[in-house]
Amino acid sequence: MEVVEGSAQPRKRVLGIALRVVLTAATFAFLFTRIPLREFQASLQRIPAAGILGCLVAFLAALCCNILRWRSLLQAYGARELPRLPALTRWYIVSMFYNLLPGAVGGDLLRGYATRHYFDDSAVSRSMGVVFVERVLGLAGLLILAALASSFGPLRDRQVLIYSALGLCAAASAVAALAVGRRLERWLPARIANIARTLPALARPGGFASALSLAVVTHVLLALAGHAVIGALDANVRLGDSMVFFPVGTLAAYFPLSVAGAGARDTALVFLFARRGVSESDALACSLTLLLIQLLVSGIGGFLHAPRTSSDSDAKAFS
Repeated sequence: MEVVEGSAQPRKRVLGIALRVVLTAATFAFLFTRIPLREFQASLQRIPAAGILGCLVAFLAALCCNILRWRSLLQAYGARELPRLPALTRWYIVSMFYNLLPGAVGGDLLRGYATRHYFDDSAVSRSMGVVFVERVLGLAGLLILAALASSFGPLRDRQVLIYSALGLCAAASAVAALAVGRRLERWLPARIANIARTLPALARPGGFASALSLAVVTHVLLALAGHAVIGALDANVRLGDSMVFFPVGTLAAYFPLSVAGAGARDTALVFLFARRGVSESDALACSLTLLLIQLLVSGIGGFLHAPRTSSDSDAKAFS
């Protein structure tokens, strides 16, 4: 019986990966049934080099904010020393490559493993807890920006205001729970207490606040990255529109049955920008340009972590 149960786990994992791949492919197939390939190609050709360059610069600036956010949280949760920025940058870019794989957690495991020695007890649970907090703060920053932008932007109506308020409350609750979760362990139900017990203890609240601010700035920069392309394709798109649509589209990328959010984010952006009169081919060309830049940077991470000779210290980057 134990053999059967043991073999069932890999089978479920394979089926889960297959389902994500199939649904992602089906989403793109749906988009291209609506958008003629010739129109899509024409939109791609109309993207100026300046738009692509602006998108890349803003994306890299957002990447720098993510790295600094991780560093701030390591400090906030009591790392005895901070890794050097070149090392953190390398680890983060390599993690981006592994997070593209179905499941999107391989890179997080690598980051937690790489930074375990920066805590006094060298416990992987502490460094993994910091990575978990960093990911949740990223989502909280996205919720805050999406809620604020939607409250004043082109999607503003009563329903959006309600959902925006709920999003802000959820983000604030998540942030507060992460900040003091370990201290609340004794009053929580057993299952939740077990999760709270694994969270690292917050030692420097200032670092936590800095990380949250960087999370919001990150998504502002990603919206600017998208605007550099969509604004070049359609001059009628305002910056305020992009500050709403791109964060909301990024929220769609958290759909669990997709590969790194591909397909879900693209569909959301196509339908959101349609409300501003942007052609579906232009919106899809913009979204896929963002995806290609993400793949390019992530591919660099894969190259950095490629096997080297034993004499090459780079091969031991995560040891």
